[in-house]
Amino acid sequence: MLSQVRNALKGATAWFVVILLILAFALWGVPSMGQLSGTAAITVGGKSFSQQYVQSEFNRAIQSQRNQSGGAFTREEAVASGLHDQIVTTITTTSALDQFADKMQLAMPRTLVRDFLQENENFQNPATGKFDPATLQSILRQNNLTVSDFERRVGEDLKRNQLVNALVARAPAPDPFVEAMLLRDTERREIGYLIVTDEMSGKAAEPMPADLETYYKENPAAFTAPEYRSFDLLILKNEDFRAGLETPEEEIRRLYDLNKERLYDKPERRTVYQITYKTEAEAQAASAALRQGKPFETIASERGLDLGAVTFTDAQKRDILDPAVADAAFAAGLEEGAIVDPVRSSFGWTVVQIANVTPPETTTFEEVRGEIEAQYLDQDTRRALLSAVDTIEEVRDSGAGLRVAAEEAGFEIQTIGPIDRYSFTPGGAIVDKVPGEALSEVFALDEDEESEALDLAARDGYFFVALREIKAPAIKPFADVQDGADQGWRKQERLQRISNTVRSIRDAVAGGQTFDEAANPFSRTPTQLLIDRRFENEAISLTFNQQIFTATKGDLVSSPASLGQAQVIAEIRQIGYSPNQVPPEQVEAFEQYLGFQLDQELVDAFILAVRDDFEVKINQTRLDAIFGEGQ
Repeated sequence: MLSQVRNALKGATAWFVVILLILAFALWGVPSMGQLSGTAAITVGGKSFSQQYVQSEFNRAIQSQRNQSGGAFTREEAVASGLHDQIVTTITTTSALDQFADKMQLAMPRTLVRDFLQENENFQNPATGKFDPATLQSILRQNNLTVSDFERRVGEDLKRNQLVNALVARAPAPDPFVEAMLLRDTERREIGYLIVTDEMSGKAAEPMPADLETYYKENPAAFTAPEYRSFDLLILKNEDFRAGLETPEEEIRRLYDLNKERLYDKPERRTVYQITYKTEAEAQAASAALRQGKPFETIASERGLDLGAVTFTDAQKRDILDPAVADAAFAAGLEEGAIVDPVRSSFGWTVVQIANVTPPETTTFEEVRGEIEAQYLDQDTRRALLSAVDTIEEVRDSGAGLRVAAEEAGFEIQTIGPIDRYSFTPGGAIVDKVPGEALSEVFALDEDEESEALDLAARDGYFFVALREIKAPAIKPFADVQDGADQGWRKQERLQRISNTVRSIRDAVAGGQTFDEAANPFSRTPTQLLIDRRFENEAISLTFNQQIFTATKGDLVSSPASLGQAQVIAEIRQIGYSPNQVPPEQVEAFEQYLGFQLDQELVDAFILAVRDDFEVKINQTRLDAIFGEGQ
């Protein structure tokens, strides 16, 4: 642990910054606009959040991740990484804390927000140590925020930080606690250990028929066949309804025209350099230097910035947050290398140079015709699928079963089974044509029950199941499992012989022999080793390690070995501590780290209590609709 303290303390410092900044403007933002229209997907106290709101936060988080990674980041990757759960946690936690802060009548004056932005080192030029508008603009651009929206979010986060400041001590942990933890972490134990194997435990016995029958009777779970079920299955997929469908040419053209501006027209993009000065005179001097051939990189370097920090790469006009700068950078007729006269902007006077111009592009109708047709057919196939489901349900509403309803609608039922809940037949063959979600539904039904139309996991159709028969778990006849009983008996006998050998060694030590003397009859010598609490090898597992460190000096402890069918015995020979070998600076860091851990546990407990007080409610069905398929 001590070797990682410094890195952990970096995390500790960052944790307070997270409370102060990240919730305000990083990936997801603060859900202060939670009272949106639509049925709530999330409710926290008196505030509700619609599917649309959660969807927009999720999409925004994905885009932010793409910006950070500089590459593709799909919805599937986002869900697999747990990003959707983080979104829900962020929304619910910040809303609960906001409502608690309102209840406490906490407020954050705008002047304090301004002071925070001016003084926080995250927005300062490393060279001058002063507030740098370019740094702030870079953060706003990356997170698609306006200046006013950013200030509001920071204000809300600072208000929540008042709650955190009332809880955390930001002090080292108490000395007795640090001393106890330091002793624990620097404890070392010298042990002698012996691996007891099958070869050390005598000759294996041969089972008699009566032995196998006894083993069979005493271990019924090992010889019990699982529950098997037989059922009818009907699967309807979108692709089953595509044949014969056609798309009117005029409809494809209409859809193209309808979405042309949004999907198929790529607006002009420009890569621009921009840097902001406090005075017009400074900006004019920089502009003049550029016109005389001075590279923009040099201009940026003189302000303590690299070129990347002042570059908007391949940006649309809307990507530049300051309207005046956007208008100037995208003025008509500007070519690569053009220098724009200083512009009066929100934070001073901004100098702009055009690094690259990408003309607007339009994807033609012919290029996307096939894609539009496929999307249109998807709508038709979906309608045909839903119509088929309705037809089946109408017949079932009259009292008919699934088989009759399917036949009347023109569909063929599959009869499956008997199979167990893992898709295996009694003979051990696997049935691979049953979707997992359908099999789960089958094992949730009672005999003769039928399901409603349920979504396939891929959201590309529906399935129905009707349970026909349940074959309860039953013990298999001895004649069918005699080989398995033989294998089980031999394994049990082997483990018993090893356990008897371990017991004989322990008894010998208890009778006065040393551990080494007790091992002599087996032509073995215990291996001596110095270990810490994290040690493990082929004999000593982490679980056995914990057993060793809870025993006292002179004790013998035993456990199954980490690998193989063996047991290991260990004798605790010496116990030592070396806290004095820890450098003072690491001890101090350890104190700070433990203090941070105590603070964090207190904050976590407070947040959980606030969430409970404001009764967080999650509509999982609506969240599944958001995160379960592409939008």
